[in-house]
This record gives sequence, structure tokens and C-alpha cells, in this order.
Amino acid sequence: MCEAKKRIVFVVDDTPANLRLLYDILHQADYHVRVYPNGKLMLQAMERVQPDLILLDIMMPDMNGYEVCEILRRRYNPNIPVIFLSALTESYDKVRAFEVGGQDYITKPIHPEEVLLRLNAQLKHVNERERFSYNLEEKDKQLHEYQEGLVKTLLRLSGLRDNDTGNHIERVQALATSLAELLLTESSAQVNPMFVEAIRLAAPLHDVGKISVPDSILLKQGRLTEEEWQLMKEHVRVGGEVLGELHRQFPENPFTQMAMDIALYHHERWDGQGYVHGLSEEAIPLAARIVSIVDVYDALRTMRPYKPAYSHVETLKIMGQMEGAFDPHLFNLFLNHDLLFSTVFDSIYEAGQVERNAQTPFTI
Repeated sequence: MCEAKKRIVFVVDDTPANLRLLYDILHQADYHVRVYPNGKLMLQAMERVQPDLILLDIMMPDMNGYEVCEILRRRYNPNIPVIFLSALTESYDKVRAFEVGGQDYITKPIHPEEVLLRLNAQLKHVNERERFSYNLEEKDKQLHEYQEGLVKTLLRLSGLRDNDTGNHIERVQALATSLAELLLTESSAQVNPMFVEAIRLAAPLHDVGKISVPDSILLKQGRLTEEEWQLMKEHVRVGGEVLGELHRQFPENPFTQMAMDIALYHHERWDGQGYVHGLSEEAIPLAARIVSIVDVYDALRTMRPYKPAYSHVETLKIMGQMEGAFDPHLFNLFLNHDLLFSTVFDSIYEAGQVERNAQTPFTI
């Protein structure tokens, strides 16, 4: 954690002598001090700089200290410590100060030692809160790096099975993230920035269960037999088991829950005719419904042993004929922004083609 910074203290009092006294006390104690003769000027300054603590007089013209504190808490920052300064000594006045959000109350006349002791006590809480936030951010960063590393490891494992898998994974990741971001702009109740980040990490793992599928089936040139198709469908269970074990280790992590949901349910259909659990409508987790759409879109846009690659327009037509397959709201959102998804697909697909063409042939 970085060295302790020089703390900024705002002082608000309509009496010039009090401003001068408090300035001298705090300046000599090595605080960065800004003084204001009224609350309005202090609140205007809050637009430019945030103090670490505010010393606030109560009895001032135009706007008293209680009103200033209420505006501060409502409009600017609810966490900045406020110490009230006042000649008022009634219990009612002190109670009111704490009701509007004050942390402490100093009765005038001002005594330098008392001011510094009370101010230092409040700033100690600020230091502890910042240290806690810093440690929390470091843990979040470490967890994020762990998740990124885990995803890369699992994808490398699955990518060894199929030369096109990596590019497909990258496209599904980008397409799913784009659809989630569109939901975020709609202010969907289920979608927040954490959801978008989680699906960015989780979507690439949708087919991780295919590590269990034999090469004779996974790489078969031609259509699968019914028996082979039943074995292929089991990849969702395997993926769910692999990611379910991860979720049991980190049950509070939204990424592990989402990754498991996507692996298990991205082949379910809105009408309940999907596999392997037969879930329908909103019983299917939202992240899985998102991946279902973009996974089908990507599969139709690319060549497979049993089919050609379809154009963007042809793909939308085919998907439109898959009645009951997709969440209607999500699919309409997808169609309303189809050019976005076409651009995302094309850019990643073309980048993958360039990368493959640039690779040096392996020779012995």
C-alpha cells in the first residue's frame, strides 16, 4: 500500500477569527487546509476536490451546518467524516448533528488539543476504511487473475481437440459479451457490470465438456449416428461436473455459478425441447439463454463436416425458423442489433484466418 498521503481538511465557519485559529492549528499539524466562510462555497468546492474530513460550524447565515451536512450526504459523499463546531450546548443540538450525518461534535470555545485529538480519531477510521478497501481490491485482483488463468488452462485443454475450437470459443465469448452489454443498457434487473464480466469469463467454457468426447465422434467427417449423437450430448453433463466441482470450492463466486450454468444448459430450448434436462423458458439461466443464441449463430456461420458456412442473412433466416428455440426477448434484441453481431463475428473470424495462414508449416 502506498505511503500515507497528506490529508485534506475543509473548515467552514462564518467567523474569520475561528477560520484563522483553525487554519493555524491544522496547518501546524501538517494538514492541507482549506477554509470557507459559508456552506455554499464549500459545497461548490466539492465539485473540484474531495476532502478527507470537514470541520463544520452550525450557526451560519443563509444555510446552517445541519443543512450543509444533509446536502453533502445526499449529493456528494456519504462517507466523509464531519465534525460539528458550535457554541450550542443543548442535547437537542448535538442529537440533531448526529441525525444529519455528523461523526463528532466539538463545543466552542475551540481548544487546539481537543480539535486535533478528535480529528485524528476520525482520520484513523478513514485510514482503516481505506486499508480495508485496498486489501479487498487486492483480493479481487488476485481472484480475477486466478479466474483468467483457470479459463485459459481449460481452454487450452479443450483446444487441443479441434483446430477451430479456439477461434469458435473466442467468437462465442465476444458475441455473448456483446449481447449481455446490450441487456445492461436496457437496465435489465438481472444484468449489472459484474454479470457482463462473469459471462465474458464463463462463455468460453460452454463446451469444455467435449474433452470427454472421443475423437472419432468429435472430429468425424459427416453426420453422427444416433448412438454417437447421444454420446455427444453428454458433453453438457461432463462440463457441468467439471465446473460444478469448481463452484463447490467457490460457492459465492458469480463466475463459477455462471460457468456451470452455461455448460449445463446452453443446449436447452425456450420451449423445453432441448437437451439434456428439458428446461423451458426462464427456468433456463439467463447466461445459458444468451450463449444458446450466439452459439447457434456461430455454428451456422462456420463450415462443419456436415454443412457449409452460411452468410449472416441466411443464418438469421434459419434461426428465425427455429420456432421455440430461443428466449423471444433476447432473440429480438439480437435481431435488432444484428449488424453489431455480424461485425463482431467477421472481425474475429478474419483475424483467426490470418493467424492460421501465418503459421509456419510443421516439418520433420
